[in-house]
Amino acid sequence: MKLKKDNFLFFAKDNLISNKKFNIYWDSNKHIAWTDILNEKSLTKYYLSDSYDSFKEKPSKLIDYIYFYVQNLMLSYKWSITKQFILKDCNSLDIGSGIGVYAEYCLKKGVKQSVVENNIKALNICNSKGLKAFNNLEAIPSHSKFRIITFWHSLEHIINLNTTLARTSLLLEKEGYVIIALPNINSFDSKYYNGKWAALDVPRHLWHFTRKGIELLLKENNFILIKSYPLFMDAFYISYLSEKQNGSYFPLFKGIILGIISNIKALFSKEYSSIIYIFKKRS
Repeated sequence: MKLKKDNFLFFAKDNLISNKKFNIYWDSNKHIAWTDILNEKSLTKYYLSDSYDSFKEKPSKLIDYIYFYVQNLMLSYKWSITKQFILKDCNSLDIGSGIGVYAEYCLKKGVKQSVVENNIKALNICNSKGLKAFNNLEAIPSHSKFRIITFWHSLEHIINLNTTLARTSLLLEKEGYVIIALPNINSFDSKYYNGKWAALDVPRHLWHFTRKGIELLLKENNFILIKSYPLFMDAFYISYLSEKQNGSYFPLFKGIILGIISNIKALFSKEYSSIIYIFKKRS
């Protein structure tokens, strides 16, 4: 993807690993923002933390217990959306699965579930859960076909978007669906915190999507948007993290207040903090 570097938005800091600052630019043609990582040879080191949410296995402090409780609620919510498109004996693939929390939930519901995860530790955990796990998309046999392919907060981590989506299309059945959950850089909480918005999560998040931006990207790759759903709880968690990272007093309380405001405003603007998009492959 050819990127414009003339529209600097702001810089954001990596609060998880390095405290390094990264510039974020806006592409007015693509309607997305992007993180400048051109001086980075590898991003692997930026994932090496026990505090990284996608790799957490069990709670260790109060906020973790809240996180896991909400995670269980959201698993049920995601399943209520996904099951609309599931047929008997169909195959499903989760890309960027982390330790396979969502995939394991689907497996227990009787879905034939596979995952893609490039972190070796997380991949081994997925295998231990009985999931059919692959280290990358190319490792999946080309004759494999899936009715549903999900990206639960993972597409924003992928460097080669068009290559990944082209491969995704090849692996989908003729009437297949792609389900994508993403932070929304046009949300109220994003604009409130600006460069200190926790969902920027640089440099792990390479792309920062708008509703229009993700629809354009998928349209270019032969998918059509059929529906979208809000992720209400993300506004609270992201606002809490933003307050905490910015050294605020009472970050949980303030995060809840900001989350409420963000969700109320989104009821009218539809610009929720995070959004689930349902795309169908064009026949």
